[in-house]
Amino acid sequence: MEGLVVIEVCANNRLAGGWLGETERRVPGATVLETDCTNTCGLCQVHAFAYVNGKLVHDADPLRCVEKIEDEARAVLRWLTSSEDEKSAP
Repeated sequence: MEGLVVIEVCANNRLAGGWLGETERRVPGATVLETDCTNTCGLCQVHAFAYVNGKLVHDADPLRCVEKIEDEARAVLRWLTSSEDEKSAP
């Protein structure tokens, strides 16, 4: 299930450089990509943030942001692996 959930983080963001280093281990099926820029100008100055399968997840506190990112990734994985009868948007 590797790579079902893509977590994209900007290299200029507070989360760059190690905050998400253990996320792939803690959330099997998630892949963390660090990019040069996510074109979310200014947000990285105020909040830690990442995109989880395209959804913006942010918080002023980097540790809390990592928790939110991992929670969102788990929710997406549950949705992706649920049966058609159980599906509702994450």
